Amino acid sequence: MPLSELLPTVSQLSHQDKLRLIHFLLLAVAKEEGCELEASNIGTQEDSLLKQLASTEAVVWSPYEADEAVQTLSELLVAAKRGDNA
Repeated sequence: MPLSELLPTVSQLSHQDKLRLIHFLLLAVAKEEGCELEASNIGTQEDSLLKQLASTEAVVWSPYEADEAVQTLSELLVAAKRGDNA
């Protein structure tokens, strides 16, 4: 079933069912990645994942005040324009 057909159905789920779906998908993706999260050790695995998430810093990048990026993009645009005119 294509995702475009699935999303309207998912949006109609209750909050609790959405959380169950997230849990199901997490387990499915973990299994595909070779990490078995069995029912007997889910609590331990969840604790481990939560500790790992808590110790991870999130890096958020913003284009604001990214002067080097602006300069690089400007140079690329100028070079592309020269290439079109050549």
